[in-house]
Amino acid sequence: MAVDMFDRAEIIDKGFVEKVLKGRLPEAISGRKSIQNAAQHLLVDMFDTQIMSRHLDLWARRSKGQTFYSIGSSGHEGTAALAAASRQSDMAFLHYRDAAFLIQRKKQAGGLTPLYDMALSFAASADDPISGGRHKVLGCTHSYVPPQTSTIASHLPKAVGAAHSIGMARRLQYADAALPQDAVILCSFGDASANHSTAQGAFNAACWAAYQNLPMPIVFLCQDNGIGISVRTPGGWIEANFSRRPALHYIGCDGLDMIHAFEGAQAALDYARLRRKPVFLHMRTVRLMGHAGADVEASYAELASIEAAEAQDPLLHSARIVMEQCGFSVQDIVSRYETMRARWTGSRKRRLANPAC
Repeated sequence: MAVDMFDRAEIIDKGFVEKVLKGRLPEAISGRKSIQNAAQHLLVDMFDTQIMSRHLDLWARRSKGQTFYSIGSSGHEGTAALAAASRQSDMAFLHYRDAAFLIQRKKQAGGLTPLYDMALSFAASADDPISGGRHKVLGCTHSYVPPQTSTIASHLPKAVGAAHSIGMARRLQYADAALPQDAVILCSFGDASANHSTAQGAFNAACWAAYQNLPMPIVFLCQDNGIGISVRTPGGWIEANFSRRPALHYIGCDGLDMIHAFEGAQAALDYARLRRKPVFLHMRTVRLMGHAGADVEASYAELASIEAAEAQDPLLHSARIVMEQCGFSVQDIVSRYETMRARWTGSRKRRLANPAC
């Protein structure tokens, strides 16, 4: 049976397996420096996180009437690299497409149930440990991730305040500070959100403080997928806008390639931690499955551009990387992907059989 062209979730899901089996994987990102230096266990761990995030999106899109306003993270799975490169005590104020970051951070913390907790959040369950029933909220007390909603850029001023508080606590010799003196604040957002007045105020405040040599250890992660809902971001706008701001260190990386993303994240964290100054980490991403669950991307975008983005799926890039670097076979890749699908399918059947679970 032919798949509905509007059901991009189904197309992306089946397309991943088909492309892996047929060896139709995207070419490596140019400009990558230390491809041979990446630890194999770290690559596999990040790849598993990306698979977990993807199946969370697929489950949400297919759970009609059981989840609410599904804003997916597909195409932004490269954020797992920032979580892997950072410390658990580096407090993170997250963009609503950062499921991969949160899963990776929760895995590092240990003893947590990231997928189950996030499913509760997607379903607006009163049992959701971070929000108690609000719609999709990314956060975790044990992982230093304050809960955020999808309100555009509202978390950026809070992140700047948190970064300022680290230096203030040290100057005041505050013994009960929640964050270590060498902590870095992480704050992520989309390229469209960067234009919001709230975001601009936060950037200006961070630069203004750093220009005066006040401690401002923050990494602004801009996830640039080139589109805000249905409005395209002008090519080169983000780099032109942020690469030459006073007291703001600019680093570019490609989130499609998890090694490239990890290297960029490491460089950003090292700079902010050592110099106590703000960094703008500009990460290339793609947006898959539209803006949100109710969005029909084909109503405002050409099919060719949608398919071009899907051809650059970060999971396809990651599959190629673990095959090249970790000796995985095609069957190994598909097996990991399908095992995660079975985890979701099995948990859903258990819920249907016993709604009290």
